[in-house]
Amino acid sequence: MTDQAAGLRQWAAKSKSVESTPLQVDSELEHVVVLGLPALDKTQALRAVEVFQRWAEQGKKWVGDPNRWRIIPVASDYPDLAELVKPYPRWALWIDQDLDSFQRAYEALKAVHRAQGPKRMIALNPPLQSRRGLLSHVQQVAKAYFDIDLLVFSG
Repeated sequence: MTDQAAGLRQWAAKSKSVESTPLQVDSELEHVVVLGLPALDKTQALRAVEVFQRWAEQGKKWVGDPNRWRIIPVASDYPDLAELVKPYPRWALWIDQDLDSFQRAYEALKAVHRAQGPKRMIALNPPLQSRRGLLSHVQQVAKAYFDIDLLVFSG
């Protein structure tokens, strides 16, 4: 099987906001594994970074300096997902506005559950226009089917 993240690691090594190697943990940084992105490319990963920047600008103090957050984009079918659980306790689920977003979110939640991943994840999303129902629906599915608390923050 080919390494799905090989290309991603190449450009991630050049980016301040995306972690380049999944098993290197720097205690000065806030690492977050992000599942559910439509693609594992720089553009999609940077969209996740923008959410932390937006939250910091809105005064969410827990975010701190958004430049300290490092995004680790991972595919839901990543074969070693369980190996990421211990070194990376912070996980997030990307929920977008496209028609396939719910399916990607569901598959990611199922994968986290199978990997015995975290029981709490943050929902990351672009500014949604009247899509609050989607976030609530994914949040309910996460709890009811996978026993995962999906934290949804306004803004």
